[in-house]
Amino acid sequence: MAASGSGGSRADNGYGSQQPRRRKGPGALATAYLVIYNVVMTAGWLVIAVGLVRAYLAKGSYHSLYYSIEKPLKFFQTGALLEILHCAFGIVPSSVVLTAFQVMSRVFLTWAVTHSVKEVQTEDSVLLFVVAWTITEIIRYSFYTFSLLNHLPYLIKWAR
Repeated sequence: MAASGSGGSRADNGYGSQQPRRRKGPGALATAYLVIYNVVMTAGWLVIAVGLVRAYLAKGSYHSLYYSIEKPLKFFQTGALLEILHCAFGIVPSSVVLTAFQVMSRVFLTWAVTHSVKEVQTEDSVLLFVVAWTITEIIRYSFYTFSLLNHLPYLIKWAR
């Protein structure tokens, strides 16, 4: 005797379908866009990393390396503002508020502090946060790219 009533059958799972609900990822167009975005951002942060290394090797010192990467740093850090839109439009499953705080804090440090206060540009602390951002962003954007392509190398997964 089959049970009837308000509970529904075990196969029905209360949602009216026979299959368990799966979380839907971004569509093909959104995935293609996100892959391109993440590849460009990875490349940009690699440009910054190479610029830092080249400037260090040329000068023999880590002082005032900011000037060697100033333009790409501003461009790619500002480009991260698109991540807020990605959340707002629902193409990535992240909180708009948290993403906005994270991105805006970096944009603020880049533009309102480092760009606007010339004395800060020669400080060693600028090099510290730029190096930290560079390493983090290369790993993060690579992780997102490979995840979207369903081909995540162990080293990137481990580093993330």
